[in-house]
Amino acid sequence: MRVMRLGAYNLAISSAADLLDTKYKPEPIDLSKFQRIGKQLVTKAAETKKVVSQPYSMSNLLNLLDTDEYHSGCIDALTMATVMQFDCKNSQVKEWMEAAEFPACEDQTTILAELMKFYLACGNGFLIKMRNAQGQWMGLERMLPSEVQIVENYDEFGFFKPNYIQVKNNQKKDFAYEDIIHVKKSSHRSNAWGLACLPIAINIEILGEIKTFDYNNFKNGLMIDYFVIVEGGTLRDGTVTDEQGNEVLTDAYTEIEKALTEVKGNAKSHSTVLIESESRDVKIRLEPLRQQDREGGFLGLKKDLREGILAYHRVPARIVSQLIPGQLGGDNSSDMRMFYQFVVRPLQNRLALALANEFNFDFGWNVKPEDFNFGNLTEVLQTADEQLFMQNRNFGAQ
Repeated sequence: MRVMRLGAYNLAISSAADLLDTKYKPEPIDLSKFQRIGKQLVTKAAETKKVVSQPYSMSNLLNLLDTDEYHSGCIDALTMATVMQFDCKNSQVKEWMEAAEFPACEDQTTILAELMKFYLACGNGFLIKMRNAQGQWMGLERMLPSEVQIVENYDEFGFFKPNYIQVKNNQKKDFAYEDIIHVKKSSHRSNAWGLACLPIAINIEILGEIKTFDYNNFKNGLMIDYFVIVEGGTLRDGTVTDEQGNEVLTDAYTEIEKALTEVKGNAKSHSTVLIESESRDVKIRLEPLRQQDREGGFLGLKKDLREGILAYHRVPARIVSQLIPGQLGGDNSSDMRMFYQFVVRPLQNRLALALANEFNFDFGWNVKPEDFNFGNLTEVLQTADEQLFMQNRNFGAQ
């Protein structure tokens, strides 16, 4: 975010396109500089020609978890609601999970929760299928999305089945397709990589900038009159036609200053201004800050940005401890049921399908997704009377 003085106004300017093209651009990596450990599965030629670039920086998307408490709270709430427990009707899977090896201080529930946490945070969750000397699958270990390089590969039928390289501590280690569990959120930007949280990156970045302003600048008396958000492109100089029909060069900020003059008063607040840019569809949103917002640290804008984060994650505000004026107390069980049915349950189904496929691939146990039980949020919220009613109904149905 940049702050500039334009005429009689202080403007805070944030460009979504510039932000994504700079801060979230994937970092290039030279795999030749890392020492290989373990068996080589990926050739040097493949390392340089077949590595599929991340659509956006997974590392920076994960860093958003450390930037905003609402975003982090939503991810934690979704993770905990998705993996509340682990159970499976298939006795072979249940026995395997009980005997499996996990990292220190981890168990079957926490390792699966980590998988889903990173899936939600950047669109990619990875687990390594740990094998013994005989190649038998014996346990699970996590692999951070920021450590992963995906190498293009196809089977004999033309299906995309990549190999993976873990890059960590100046070392690289190859993994075959069948040794990695990769749960990804589909994206039109990549067939190999999933992608998540990109739409709210600008929200989180602006909130972070506001926090910095609240601390560093507001105490010095710097007040922002308008917040300018650039959407759909970047600003550039353009031309306009004057009253005599001549083309005159004009810069974007002159147009913004002109627009600010025109929107004085409440009648034209929250206006959209069209300005010359690389894309003809670029829009400049001028968000006026009310006096109480400026004195209180962008209160209205922060509320709008946080509501955008909650809407993206589809998490009820109460779950992340956001108090809503006029909505304190009351019964929110219907919200929780909708949250479970339309948000949490699909995530559980996604996880169950991935695990069923992996167990069937390695062991051929005929595992079905519906065999898994990760817990039901609505059952936890039931009152004693509701639990008794459900028990009696289930007993009568037997």
